[in-house]
Amino acid sequence: MAIINNPPFLEIARPLFTWFTQVYTICFAIQESGVTADRPTKSVWLGRRYYDTTLNKPVYVSSVNPIVWRDAAGVIA
Repeated sequence: MAIINNPPFLEIARPLFTWFTQVYTICFAIQESGVTADRPTKSVWLGRRYYDTTLNKPVYVSSVNPIVWRDAAGVIA
């Protein structure tokens, strides 16, 4: 029996796994909430939403380097 080092299904499986991982990350981030100190510092992108329970309002990422969070009025939160 021959051993296949790189089975053909892996060529399809790897990109699908990557795609599903990214979709999961985005979907999880959409529902994320917590106190101000627990705001995300990884997987941050412009427009990412976080419901801040300390401030009792949603905040959004307006800059990723450095990470800047703003409320709906545009005030740094």
